[in-house]
Amino acid sequence: MSTDREVTRIVRSWLEEGVTALPDRVLDTVLDRVPATRQRPAWWPARRLPQMNSPIRIAAAVAAVLVVAVAGVYFLPRAGGLSIGAPPATPSPTPTPTPAPSLPASGEVPPGSYRFDFITFTLPAGWNATQDGAFKPDAKPPNGMAINTWRSINTVYTDPCHWQTTAVSVNPTVDAVVAALVAQKQSSKVTPTDVTVDGFRGKEIDLMVPLDVVIANCDGAQYTEFTEAPPGGDRYNQGPGQHDLLDILDVNGQVLTIKRSYWPANTPADLAELKAIFDSIRITP
Repeated sequence: MSTDREVTRIVRSWLEEGVTALPDRVLDTVLDRVPATRQRPAWWPARRLPQMNSPIRIAAAVAAVLVVAVAGVYFLPRAGGLSIGAPPATPSPTPTPTPAPSLPASGEVPPGSYRFDFITFTLPAGWNATQDGAFKPDAKPPNGMAINTWRSINTVYTDPCHWQTTAVSVNPTVDAVVAALVAQKQSSKVTPTDVTVDGFRGKEIDLMVPLDVVIANCDGAQYTEFTEAPPGGDRYNQGPGQHDLLDILDVNGQVLTIKRSYWPANTPADLAELKAIFDSIRITP
């Protein structure tokens, strides 16, 4: 309304310019809007206060106008359409993540997350599927890479080149499997380190095929490190210098071995790619 606008304009001018007097029409309008106090009964003695001078009356009027303005701002609907005291909006349900597809039995696979056994990992471009993991482009020299899993290793060969006569049965525990692999005939001493993969603890060891081994002269022309309990099989290496980086984990009482294979010729970028796949692993037994 025009009267309300005029009152607001004049009060704002008074606040900004230090005016000490207001027009009577403005003061009367403001005082009309201030609620009146009920009159006391005649028997209740009331003290008479000295009459307020004009500046005090004006200040009181301005205070009343400000109270009305602040109350209006507080109780009017906000810009988003919600007023003070409105019930909170119902949160949207969290969408259920889409499970990763199963890793095919063979062939090159598009980049993405895949599940095999009870492992889920993410593969970049250029990787191929196999029955127990993935490889790029082949786990052979000079720069092939692979990542595989093995369950329940129950046989370790003390001499992988002469594996037909050096088999040792092991209990299916992390410590027993690690101890048997460390005792293998290797090109250098193997030192286990503690590791945790997706919350599951175990040991990590780095096995390397000796550089002077001639695999054609090994039993059956094969260099064999260990055997997985049925329905698994033997672990064969392809040539001298091949690394098998093994993470041997206790997954709810069962031994799970995650193997990363690579060669001395692999570049730091190759090894970073292999490590990224390993770091993406999620174990869901």
